[in-house]
Amino acid sequence: MITKFQVAYKNLLRKKVRSILTIVGIALSAWVLVSLLGFNQGYETSLNRDIDNMGFQLMIMAKGCPYEAATLMLKGGTGLRYMDESIMKDILKEPEVDNPLCQYK
Repeated sequence: MITKFQVAYKNLLRKKVRSILTIVGIALSAWVLVSLLGFNQGYETSLNRDIDNMGFQLMIMAKGCPYEAATLMLKGGTGLRYMDESIMKDILKEPEVDNPLCQYK
């Protein structure tokens, strides 16, 4: 009686090009997965280090800023609060504001 494994083994030997392409495809997909996971981990580590080294107590940024997207990613979509643009004028009047970086479009 022929088992499933014997049939599979015979097909692997009979269709060598298909077998090699399948193995290459599986290896390539595994390599892409590992690469993307490594890139994601490195990006998150670098972003955390950059944000920690900024030395801020309160970080206010415009909607659409890259740091907004990074904070959303790191906090899981929580922790952001939006304010009106008119509040920025009040913030700039404060003497404790050390280094305001304002960019308006």
